[in-house]
Amino acid sequence: MHPSLSVHTLPGGAFDPLAWFNVVGEVGCVLWVVAYGFIIRQCFQDKSYGLPLIAICMNLAWEFLASWVLPNPVPLWLFFDRVWFFVDLIIVYQLVRYGPALQGVPELREHFHAIVLGTVMLSVFGLYAFHVQYHDLLGLMGAFMVNLVMSVAFVFFYFARRQQDGRGLSVPAAWCKMLGTLGTSIECHWVIGQTQSWLGGLHFLTFLSLSILLFDALYLRLVMKEVLARAPERQRARLAPA
Repeated sequence: MHPSLSVHTLPGGAFDPLAWFNVVGEVGCVLWVVAYGFIIRQCFQDKSYGLPLIAICMNLAWEFLASWVLPNPVPLWLFFDRVWFFVDLIIVYQLVRYGPALQGVPELREHFHAIVLGTVMLSVFGLYAFHVQYHDLLGLMGAFMVNLVMSVAFVFFYFARRQQDGRGLSVPAAWCKMLGTLGTSIECHWVIGQTQSWLGGLHFLTFLSLSILLFDALYLRLVMKEVLARAPERQRARLAPA
């Protein structure tokens, strides 16, 4: 760890995992793992993938960098990064396995795997370049930019899946994603505020966090409405004789 950051490992400091704001963020990290679990379960049932393609690719890129490339002074945070990475590999498998059949555009269906690979590679290079260029400690600002892209894409993802019988939509996952990001947003306002004075403030982080919350709430409302509307139909399907 860089000597200038060592002071932040002291009790109550930015890198103290037991500081109240980090506990809030760590709960948020757990909720993200739970969200992944709900997404994976739903998508194996529906033979689909549960995040927008761009979100899966950018998310995998960030988790790869956070797990294996960027330095991390807190072992617990590194543990979460690697749990996310390995769980996310299952979501990537679902994308690769079920994704082509769900594409309505023939060109996307034909070149689907090349598109996924290319998007992941561009995301890795882009996020790493941002980390180096803007001294994005731990890649946290990059993480929230990816999160906002994901949250906006989720709204369009919903409208696409509404035309496909709601495949891959999960209310519990939407709740956990929203609350988990809210927890990490609170945490990162304290961590980034204490460790990245060169940013000159937290205005952009606040914009990202509030925008994510807005789109997450919109997506949650849409998914809840869709799932409730389809509940009688799915109940009849479960009760129907084989």
